[in-house]
Amino acid sequence: MVACKKDVVKPVEQTEDPVEVTTPTEVQTDPVTTFSHGGKTFYDICCNPGDLNNSESLLSQRVIYFAYDQATVESRDRDLIEIHARYLSQNPSARMVLEGHADERGTPEYNLALGEKRGNSVANLMRAQGASAGQISVVSFGEEKPVSLCNDDSCWSQNRRARIVYTSK
Repeated sequence: MVACKKDVVKPVEQTEDPVEVTTPTEVQTDPVTTFSHGGKTFYDICCNPGDLNNSESLLSQRVIYFAYDQATVESRDRDLIEIHARYLSQNPSARMVLEGHADERGTPEYNLALGEKRGNSVANLMRAQGASAGQISVVSFGEEKPVSLCNDDSCWSQNRRARIVYTSK
């Protein structure tokens, strides 16, 4: 049998006041309450009916743009959609119409279907974030109501959109 020599630990002399050591604890935060836009928190910019017409509020922004031939909501628009969804959930009497639009390329039938898909994509996200199905209607205009009339990608990209229209506050 072989034995190892045990090291003897000498006590350290204290010369200063002891420092209390704490272990960090994980802090859970609500992303909605920590959301910030221009130095304002979510609750500063939402959810009073007066915020709908306040140009300082994100609720005044009501257009979501889409990539060519797509109905997938881009990550850059998710905060905007969340704020509108929270507004609806906190204001049960509020109602909106989501207007889906497409650019002029494609057949009228295809563009109507694509506009509807775009509106439904936004509506589905809003319902997932607390808005009720009865508060949201979807209508497609396809290529019938362009905001830009020139024939290049900069114009077409402005026409690929879903527009939020509040019908009651």
